[in-house]
Amino acid sequence: MKFRLIIVLCIIFAFTSVPAQDSGKKVMTRKESLLLPSWGNYSWSLCGKGIAFTKRDRDPKTYESKNHIWIYNTETGEQFQLTSSHKGESNPRWLPEGRIVFNSSRDGKNKMYVINVSGGEAQPMFKDEDAPTSGSFSPDYKKLVYTKTTDRADKEEWEKKEKDKDDGYFWEKKLTWRHIWVYDIESEEAKQITSGKFDNGGAVWSPDGKWIAFTSNRSGILFRGNNNNDIWIVPSDSGAVRQLTTNKGPDQSPVFSPDGKMIAYASSPREGHGADHMDVMVLPFEGGTPQNLTGDFDLSISSPKWSKDGEYLYFTAGPSPSSYLYRVPAAGGEIVKVSPEDDFVYRRFSMTEDGTKWLFTGRSNKTTGEVFTANIDFSNMKNILSPTKHLGEFEVARDEVIYWKGADGWDINGMLTYPLNYEEGKKYPTILMVHGGPYGMFSKAYSITTQIWAARGYAVIRGNPRGSRGQSFKFGHANNMDWGGKDYQDVMAGVDKVISMGIADPEKLGIMGGSYGGFMTFWVITQTDRFKAAIGHAAIADWFSFFGQTDIPQYLQYGFGGFPWETKKTWEKFSPIEYIENVTTPILITHGDEDYRVNLQQGWQYYRSLMMLNKTVEFLRFPREGHAILEPLHRLQLDREQEKWMAKYLMPEKYEELIAKEKEKEEKK
Repeated sequence: MKFRLIIVLCIIFAFTSVPAQDSGKKVMTRKESLLLPSWGNYSWSLCGKGIAFTKRDRDPKTYESKNHIWIYNTETGEQFQLTSSHKGESNPRWLPEGRIVFNSSRDGKNKMYVINVSGGEAQPMFKDEDAPTSGSFSPDYKKLVYTKTTDRADKEEWEKKEKDKDDGYFWEKKLTWRHIWVYDIESEEAKQITSGKFDNGGAVWSPDGKWIAFTSNRSGILFRGNNNNDIWIVPSDSGAVRQLTTNKGPDQSPVFSPDGKMIAYASSPREGHGADHMDVMVLPFEGGTPQNLTGDFDLSISSPKWSKDGEYLYFTAGPSPSSYLYRVPAAGGEIVKVSPEDDFVYRRFSMTEDGTKWLFTGRSNKTTGEVFTANIDFSNMKNILSPTKHLGEFEVARDEVIYWKGADGWDINGMLTYPLNYEEGKKYPTILMVHGGPYGMFSKAYSITTQIWAARGYAVIRGNPRGSRGQSFKFGHANNMDWGGKDYQDVMAGVDKVISMGIADPEKLGIMGGSYGGFMTFWVITQTDRFKAAIGHAAIADWFSFFGQTDIPQYLQYGFGGFPWETKKTWEKFSPIEYIENVTTPILITHGDEDYRVNLQQGWQYYRSLMMLNKTVEFLRFPREGHAILEPLHRLQLDREQEKWMAKYLMPEKYEELIAKEKEKEEKK
């Protein structure tokens, strides 16, 4: 499976609900956002007349959340709640005869359950206690393909060692393997159909149910970030596996053509590449030379899908800051944009069983997660569900795409969120947010985070500097061996742009970000004193030590053009810790104690150095948290501290109000 640097932006929160000026509406806060219902997992019925989805509600006192399954009737527009277990339900999928299978732990153990849409009580799908809890159904719904990790060969001995606390172990010694299994639903028998010391995944059925395609990295190179996944074929009742692709880069997301004669997949020829651009490839099932259908299309594709007649392949791609559905003939030819160019960013496309309609979601700068249907040619497009209609209760700050010239005169885009109740000609405290990755991207979609800051009176800039995804390969590759170089210049040019627009107050600038955005925050304040406040979450201080601490060393090898001992000067050149004495900006450092992507020691190193230099710095840590802060009460605390930190240095009067409210609250306890 291709590794991707999970893009984690510094999570921003608030804890009160305040009416906006004159409108009578509320402004967005983190507490309000935590309590918003969340919809997802949309699934077409086999006849195309119903849609199953999940809706999550959260208890306003405990913040405990539960998902339940709902049904939407595409003919009448009616919807109703189907399940209501106190344990909740997830992952609804349709079966023949109007039945739905879903997951729940209502009996104390995660199982697959079946329920009829017309009513009745849900029943476990399998009597077998060892039956799979996930997987993909065969075309006739009689079998289930899934993955299962093998036990250690020394399982019994190891369990005894753990019990006796005699359990020292060697790191990065592979002892278990993920294999493909097929479960016969009628006989309740499971069969392992792959073997050997390899991990396998991404299994999909052929239309006749006789074959399974899957991905596997069998290069023999482990723990080094090798992304050489190939596509393999195996009989669904077990047998010899056959390698279908031999590309040195990643091959993934295989999907059979309707007649089973071809396989389409996403592929990149670049081995170990951090800024992969994937293409749509097709290859005969029997093997042969792959055909690249998007070789001249300079955007990275994802999610290839066949048309029902096998004449076309659909896929999603940018350009930044949006996303569209495209179509290309399966035999090669002109690529056509299918989805409309409007205010929405469209994603998560799924096709009806008969291939005549689409189901998909869309987000704009005023709405999140709207649900649409359309004919296969995108005629008769309808907004059928509006999970975010409740946003009508809230004041929404103006948000727009802006463009500017970055380093070397390159065209850079980004998002500008205006302060709520913006007044023309007035300058405002402004926050520069930097995304993670570095191959992330800010899209033109509603952002709760920026709306929260806008409600507090800040303008927010979110730039997509070179290295961001959603544009050409040249653009995505341009920050190679230059992390913190020209991408830094690009985002700073965005700040200058908003200052020139008369919106940003150059004396009241803040910066924040998480992961790579956290690195950039650490980096920027060593390069300039223009920012009066900074917040860095899960940030990197020293690239050399980070290489030995992270689970994604391959990205660093790519980003710095070699290992630390091979390109040492570059690793040192862009490590913020090398310039720590330059810092004058007050900074709040935040980190999860159990972050295995960016180790806690990175934050410690930066914090300890600044403390020794008598700089203004605080270090806020969260037990049990990983790369992102997820526990509700932690999220609320993080937000309170972030709000105070920015206010202290950019809005002193607001800061005094916040402190006074905190004291008043404490006195009432």
